[in-house]
Amino acid sequence: MQLLSIVRSINSKVSDQRQGMLFMEKGRRAGEYPYLGSVASKYLAPTDGDLPGYIHITQRGIKDSTAAFLGANHAQLKLEGDHPPENLAIPSSVSESADELREQLRLQFNRRFSKQRSPALTDVYNSSYEQAAKLMKRKAMFEGEASENDLDRYGRHDFGRHCLLARDLLENGATCVKVTHHGYDTHAENFNFHLEQLGEFDKTFSMLLDDIHDRGMLENTLVIVYSEMGRTPKINSKYGRDHWGTAWSMVMGGCGIQPGAIIGKTNTDGTKVADREVDAGHLFHTFLSAVGLDSDENHDLPGRSIPIGDPAAEPIRELLS
Repeated sequence: MQLLSIVRSINSKVSDQRQGMLFMEKGRRAGEYPYLGSVASKYLAPTDGDLPGYIHITQRGIKDSTAAFLGANHAQLKLEGDHPPENLAIPSSVSESADELREQLRLQFNRRFSKQRSPALTDVYNSSYEQAAKLMKRKAMFEGEASENDLDRYGRHDFGRHCLLARDLLENGATCVKVTHHGYDTHAENFNFHLEQLGEFDKTFSMLLDDIHDRGMLENTLVIVYSEMGRTPKINSKYGRDHWGTAWSMVMGGCGIQPGAIIGKTNTDGTKVADREVDAGHLFHTFLSAVGLDSDENHDLPGRSIPIGDPAAEPIRELLS
């Protein structure tokens, strides 16, 4: 925890899981805006990088349109657990020279097609091919097994393997990697569920943070742990905790963040914010400011003026280093 800081005064005023998740990802309460990871891909990912700018490791069938108006090449690449994407190798029946010829033919058709049509009609199609080609060059990253030592340290469960993959992706030049840990909607038997959930999360996340720090990556890597909302301070009749967006916490550390800071507080019952209230809009600005982006600027879009962060919010400046 000496590497992290806590924001414990979030009031998102949202009790719906889907809406809470969208608010945290977009920093906006409504509207078609890009997710944080897609913004990072747009402004931080190298144009000649072999890995997609935004990679999401999850076992859920999430198919959100994360890039909005930033374009399909900045949308998330969803990896289903630590399994590699399918079809990373050229089929054995196709030689490299034949593959190159069919790619040239595809590009020729694209040029002819786009002469009389909007580029938007081919951009999504092209970006999927380009992303696939980049991944095929780096297919060795997804091959092989984690070491026994790493599995012992991180845990032999899915979340342990996912965080190991995230570490390796970051070490190999990935710009933004998100790992989802599911199962916190404990409306019943909250404490029994959390024995398992937190047993997985605490050790694994500690190992990941240690490795990022020990390998000299933390000063250039922003680490964030957040949810879609908090949970009720009061236990319900089923020994569970329900949705609570009125007062909750998250942690962050690394690039651009002062370590060991504590921002805000709740009242003694944890039912509402008592000091330095913030919401997802302030957090969104803070994340981007920490990695050196001016969240008050407009997106780089021809003929359009769309602020990167919500103009009604601002960064938590006392948290920034």
